[in-house]
Amino acid sequence: MPSRVFRPLLTALLVAAPLIAGTPPALADARFVPGPCWFSVPEGEAALCGTVAVPDRRDRPAARTFRLPVAVLLSTARQPAPDPVLFLEGGPGASPFGSGEAIEERMEVWWDLSAPFRRTRNVVLFDPRGVGRAEPDTDCPELDVLGASPRSRPVSRERRAALENAAVTVCAERFKANGLEGAMFSSPIAADDAMDIASALGAQRVNLFAVSYGTRVALEALRRHGPRVRTAVLDSVYPPDVNALEETPWLAQRAFRRLFDDCAANRSCRAAYPNLERLLLDLVNRLDRAPVEVSIGDPDIPQSVRLDGGAALSALLEAMASGDAVPRLPALIERASRGRYDRLASWVPTSWLGDPDTADGLAFSIECRETVNPADPDKVATNARRFAPYGKVITDDPGRRVCAAWPAAPQEIYERLPVASPVPTLLLSGAYDPVTPPEWADRAAVTLPRSRHIVFRNAGHLVTSAEDCAIAAAALFIEAETLAPNSCPGASKPPRFEGP
Repeated sequence: MPSRVFRPLLTALLVAAPLIAGTPPALADARFVPGPCWFSVPEGEAALCGTVAVPDRRDRPAARTFRLPVAVLLSTARQPAPDPVLFLEGGPGASPFGSGEAIEERMEVWWDLSAPFRRTRNVVLFDPRGVGRAEPDTDCPELDVLGASPRSRPVSRERRAALENAAVTVCAERFKANGLEGAMFSSPIAADDAMDIASALGAQRVNLFAVSYGTRVALEALRRHGPRVRTAVLDSVYPPDVNALEETPWLAQRAFRRLFDDCAANRSCRAAYPNLERLLLDLVNRLDRAPVEVSIGDPDIPQSVRLDGGAALSALLEAMASGDAVPRLPALIERASRGRYDRLASWVPTSWLGDPDTADGLAFSIECRETVNPADPDKVATNARRFAPYGKVITDDPGRRVCAAWPAAPQEIYERLPVASPVPTLLLSGAYDPVTPPEWADRAAVTLPRSRHIVFRNAGHLVTSAEDCAIAAAALFIEAETLAPNSCPGASKPPRFEGP
């Protein structure tokens, strides 16, 4: 529950919410058009597939519609509850179905993951506009080619920036030539599309299940369509009143402080790595003075990465986000401090923009509109210095140069305000999440008076994909609109770190 200090803010936001957001545009007269499923349905299960058309613009009469693919994983109950679970994927630009050959594998996971929810309700999956099989096509294949091209030696930052800038320019010109505008893509529009899908399926109310960026869309749905939301489960919370670019240095510093403190509090870890923080800082300084090239991947396809201080920090943050690697982090740092970089290098995230699993144009439209362009450059620079050396992780951030060329729309001021809603909401966080930390969920909870927050001490980003109890808790919460105080008792257990 919010503290007394925040109660006036909460009351004001709850009363003013409809005025702040303006009157949401009337939802389209949405209609579900059945069609064949594009994935296999296991024996004993059933699915309903088709499309829902949404208007290209929400702020003026539509010139055309975009068809979004929808899959309803049907409940195993004889009489399912009338309010389905509506899933909101992260990204932005990611598809819940995956792409290509990965679709079947992804759907196998979905059938298993959704089973607890489908005991009483249908589960609805869909591709957002501009993503995956949805219209319009916003992908930038030029960037995908750049990112997928094998290179035996790392490309210089200057050369990579030049290649990417040229590809982004080509993609932006095609985006505009196809009649697309940045104003067609935003988190509020994504929320309206989601509720259109619910209407097309005949659902007056829904239960939202959202992950990562999808939680921002879910919060917008609460702001704009609150009475239609029965419950919400938000995994890895990304509230609208934070700017991820401005806070990236703090995000990194906070994650490493969690690691150092947990290791110091653990007898065996403290004994094995008594100076873990100093080991890391010395490693970063050494790699900044003398970066190294490290071979990675398949020996038959020689590739290497350039490992400097910033890349080392980014690699460790990538491992933290995975969650599974958290117990091995002290050993990973100690091994690299002895000049054995192979395992650390395998975690270095790609430095290229292209990602075949992301709709680049949609991602640019939203990230430029809601994160990069509104960010205060002075605050970014100040935080990089304040949280040194962890600010190195944004040294090579491509956001500014991408957004200089991308036709993104301006963001409305109200969108940056906290979302106040009386809807029962379950917030799930991983203590080691360097992307959407538990503090952001706490921040969102201030204006969500019926919220419950569970922090998994050994988890990273997306806890429902790694913690069985998180999924069980989500299903129970949607069923009962509340959780018992002792739900997920194992969530409070810190990592059990591995030795050298």
